[in-house]
Amino acid sequence: MEIKELVLYNFRNFHYEKAKLSGGLNLILGKNGAGKTNFLEALSFIYSGKGFGDPASEVLMHSAEKGGVMAEFQEGIRDLRKVLYVEESGFKREMNNKPVGRISTFRTHNIVQFLPYDTLLIDGSPEIRRRFFDEIISTVSAEYEKNLRDYYKVLKFRNNYLKTYSNPFKFLDAQDEVFVDLNKKIDETRKKYIELILKRAKVHLYEIENSWDLNLNVENSWDINEPMKFRESVKNEDLRRHVTTWGVSKDDILIDFNGKYAKYTASRGQKRAVVIALKLASLDLYNKLSKKETILLLDDLLYEFDFKRDKSVAEKIRDYRAFVTSTKEVESDNVILIEKGKVIG
Repeated sequence: MEIKELVLYNFRNFHYEKAKLSGGLNLILGKNGAGKTNFLEALSFIYSGKGFGDPASEVLMHSAEKGGVMAEFQEGIRDLRKVLYVEESGFKREMNNKPVGRISTFRTHNIVQFLPYDTLLIDGSPEIRRRFFDEIISTVSAEYEKNLRDYYKVLKFRNNYLKTYSNPFKFLDAQDEVFVDLNKKIDETRKKYIELILKRAKVHLYEIENSWDLNLNVENSWDINEPMKFRESVKNEDLRRHVTTWGVSKDDILIDFNGKYAKYTASRGQKRAVVIALKLASLDLYNKLSKKETILLLDDLLYEFDFKRDKSVAEKIRDYRAFVTSTKEVESDNVILIEKGKVIG
């Protein structure tokens, strides 16, 4: 499915701009602060339904009430028009003039992003690591995506009861059986796919530097062998805090580098290499288990690291449709020049 044109309206620092795109490597060229990363985020929204994590109020151009991104796609004789509307209240999505509720329905492509702050995957909170792996797994497993969606609905219900009632467990006993069952299903599937990702990531890291090794371990916040017994043991803590203190939404994925906790022992360059290896592993997983095309989005810092540090990494991604931001010209199939929020050519 070929993207023909991208239109940005009151999106970040773009008032109203159009850009023609092509297959292969599209270079988004411009000075720092011109809007290159904003353009990359617009592509992420239009391909996958998600941006880089900011709320709609920050994505919307300052003082504007409405904005959005629109793209025209073509596959054979079939045309597809996708629109992301941005308002202060949130995002709305549309395909061929029909509203789309779920992001998974709007997502027509898989996205692998290489961004300067990606090392937060190692240095940041457990939530960042959970989100990273959950998005990969949800992309290739509809069952996992559904279980996660159901889990967060039950979790919201459970937390509301913990906040509202002095003795909520007389209402939650039956519901907690469902909650525990979802925890078990998600944990089992998550570990299975993390093992698959790890196997491929080890290979990619070895090819970057053959003395480096990587390991991933899920650290559970609950007893996976006797979850109902554990649930009984933390009732008082849940009551005291008025919130659920355990479950797959509290688990962490520990990243070890050469046998030690990467967050504290790996250098910045080593952390970047680990993240690149994990993202290349996600690319492998998409190729094996998903029928959708994968699009690569590469922002300045990690793109330069990839191509200067190790040419084998460049070879791995060269055959994909990619959008790369840079302050200087490099070999590409198409150049999109950006100056102060304007698409020049």
